[in-house]
Order: sequence, then structure tokens, then C-alpha cells
Amino acid sequence: MRIDARKVIIAAGVIVVVVVAAALLVNRTPALAQSFTVGYVDMPRALDSHPRKASSERALQEFFQAKQREFQERSKGMTAFQRQELDRQLQQQILDKRNELLGGLDKEIRAAVEASAKDAGITVVLDRSVVLYGGTDLTEAVIARIKGNR
Repeated sequence: MRIDARKVIIAAGVIVVVVVAAALLVNRTPALAQSFTVGYVDMPRALDSHPRKASSERALQEFFQAKQREFQERSKGMTAFQRQELDRQLQQQILDKRNELLGGLDKEIRAAVEASAKDAGITVVLDRSVVLYGGTDLTEAVIARIKGNR
């Protein structure tokens, strides 16, 4: 099963809108009296700009190749079911390694998004892919922050 990243991002944007709407309803304050500003970040571009992305991807590729070799060696003489189970185990190890390597980058980017939004007085930040019109683009500020220029 493959997860479509665009669908996840769109779902996240919808969740943010629902949370904001719920907060307005819970406070029973007219929507026009609430003051919030919307910003957006091109998250794929921010990730591509992260200084450690290339080395993390290289390490992941090396890990993947090692797991492929491990599968080829260990699967000799196994039944189809045993090979399938071994493949599932190794795929999980690869997924765990990916989360370990790229998850740290994601945390850093999210921290940069939060700091950049606070600096700009932005109260809600969405991914660029869910913004059709308006908002403040924080992408360059986030990239500068993750590169250590801010």
C-alpha cells in the first residue's frame, strides 16, 4: 500500500481549517472578531533545501542496498511464504530507517516554520499545495532558518 503524499497534505490542510473553525465555534466569538493571519510554506522545497537531505538520502540508499543483499543471501532455500515474511521484515526496517533519517529533518523544518511564523506574526501556516489564493509565503524565511542564515 502506497501513501499519496498530496492526499496527506490536503487532509492536513483540511484538518487545520476544521480546527480553526471549531475554535471559533467553541469560543462563541463572531468569526470577524477573531484575528488570525494565514501563511504557507512549500514543504517539499524546504525539505529539498535542507543541508542534510542529500547525506540522509545517501545513507538511506546504502541501507536499502544492504537490505537487498541481505534478502538475497537469507532467502536462498526459503519457501515463497518465508521469503514474503522476510521481505516484510526488511521493508519495515527500511521504513524505520527512513523515519529515523528524514524524520529529524522534518522536525527541524517544522521548528523553522513555527519560528518564522511567529517572527512574521502569522497564526496559521498551511502547506502551499492546499492554498489556492492569498496568504503570506514563508518558504524563503524557513529555508534561510534551516540553512542557519537566521
